[in-house]
Amino acid sequence: MRILLLGATGSLGSRCVQALLAHNHTLTVYVRNPAKLRSMFTPSLLARLDAVVIGDATDAQAIAKALREHDIEGIVDVAGNQVLPWKEYALPKIARAATEAAITVGGERGRPLRAWITSGMGVLRIPGEKWMIQDYMFRAAGAQHDATRQVVEAIPTSQLQWSLLCVGRMQDADPKCKVHGLLDSPHPHNLLTEATFAPRWETTWVSKIPLVGIYVDIWIVIVTKYKAKYEEVADFLAGDLVGEKKWVGMKVGYKQENPKDA
Repeated sequence: MRILLLGATGSLGSRCVQALLAHNHTLTVYVRNPAKLRSMFTPSLLARLDAVVIGDATDAQAIAKALREHDIEGIVDVAGNQVLPWKEYALPKIARAATEAAITVGGERGRPLRAWITSGMGVLRIPGEKWMIQDYMFRAAGAQHDATRQVVEAIPTSQLQWSLLCVGRMQDADPKCKVHGLLDSPHPHNLLTEATFAPRWETTWVSKIPLVGIYVDIWIVIVTKYKAKYEEVADFLAGDLVGEKKWVGMKVGYKQENPKDA
């Protein structure tokens, strides 16, 4: 698939570059700082990129231009960071620009594009509960990801075949690696994934404490149980874009699989 990646110089985005190429996608990266891009990847990897487009990830017209010029079929948006609560939220602004561009170009072609957009695991539900995880947290903790969810969920899948990647804690497989090269083959992920609900939710004894137990327990579970390596999340995204579009129109969560989960 011909993919446009937003956020290629971020921690997850840099692994997505490797994974998308390993899965034989034709990759165009959309970045604000090409010098940073060149510093993060080996020459052999950079040579495999179909194109590098310089632009602002909040500029829908510029993104649409890139989609047209490079005949893009799918977008992976892992761009942006959370900001302080009193500042303008970057994540939903980027999501709005990316989805507006994709809808416009898909409409011109008469077929919807595919898109993965980053949100947070707070927008998932706990099995057996009608509320989202974020409803048990301080509002500011999940507000930016929830704003992204609201942007994306309002879009009919007939206009854009979207999925929301509901990220939790991520870490490097190799923290010492600063320059990323081509992978010999895809890095197989070992993630449990589920739509709508946090996969294999586990409560602790803390949840039994009257009044405050459930709120404290949710923080404990998120911090200790829901984590994965950047490389595995990237492989999940890249592999899904090869497959049967299982997650279209869904919020998707993940966690590292433990032996007892098997």
